[in-house]
Amino acid sequence: MVLRFAVISYAHMHAWSYTRAIKELEAEGKASLVAVFDNNADRLRRVQEAFRPKAVYSDFDKLLAEGGFDAAVVASENARHITYALPLIKAGVHVIVEKPITTLVSDAVTMVNEADRRGVKLQVAFVMRYHDAVVEAKNRVSGLGGIKSITATNHGTCPFDWFVDPELAGGGAMMDHIVHVADLIRWFTGKEFEEVSAFVGRNIRPQLKVEDNALILAKLSDGTPVSIDSSWSRHDTWPIWGDVYMRILTDHGVLTINAFNQNISLADDKGFHWVSFGPDADRNMIEDFIRVIENNQTPRASGLDGLRALEVVAAAYKSWREGRPVKISEVRVQ
Repeated sequence: MVLRFAVISYAHMHAWSYTRAIKELEAEGKASLVAVFDNNADRLRRVQEAFRPKAVYSDFDKLLAEGGFDAAVVASENARHITYALPLIKAGVHVIVEKPITTLVSDAVTMVNEADRRGVKLQVAFVMRYHDAVVEAKNRVSGLGGIKSITATNHGTCPFDWFVDPELAGGGAMMDHIVHVADLIRWFTGKEFEEVSAFVGRNIRPQLKVEDNALILAKLSDGTPVSIDSSWSRHDTWPIWGDVYMRILTDHGVLTINAFNQNISLADDKGFHWVSFGPDADRNMIEDFIRVIENNQTPRASGLDGLRALEVVAAAYKSWREGRPVKISEVRVQ
């Protein structure tokens, strides 16, 4: 079976890497890039030149009507995830949606429930579940006894563009960066978040209308304390976008993950760079999604996983607004 893919929007930079992975798998006879859509003419032109898809659309409704694909990757602005993903799900298309799953918990519930009703696969692009170092760490931590605490960071440079538009992004650094490590914490522990306290500092970039630095302290359902620093605290000229770091204290040891530490330092006529040579988590995710569809399995990072991570974000924003710890049950939508 050659799974036929459409990529919906290149607003998020990760769409380029997902498409590159699909094209590599196309060369191996495992996938086919049959269509791309973008409502931005310049991005659409660049995508067409780079990947030569079979069909190019600037009208989403036309793409949906003509169909001809089995699965789609939605990488639009956060608030528009449901705009594209929900019609695809209703049309019986399997969907990978960029993280966060969407910006409103109620919309995420709608997407998850609709996918269940239609019998289609809904996956959230939590690519760190497909990073070799993270998978190895998860396998090893189970042999170290009970987890006592987790300290995590997902720092980065400020992405600007629509990421700093509160309506399109749904928030700032907390919306952008909490979900990755919140998802890993759930995956490693098998526990749900119970309570969240958010602490937001004075903006590093005063001109922004969203927060660019934040720390959450949280408690899991078994009482395990965790922290997540989701700040866009890297300088704009930082040689890589950021990090995914976790320090896990257990009964019998300490396990540390620094997922993007495999790199070389390169100084050339274009400046100073860190060039990563680690695993290709994006391709691993696309390959696994193909297997999930072929074998009718549950995605490694399901729509429900995306919903649960978004609830942590929603609780963080409520905590910030109200200046108090917030139970996940306060933001959960049945």
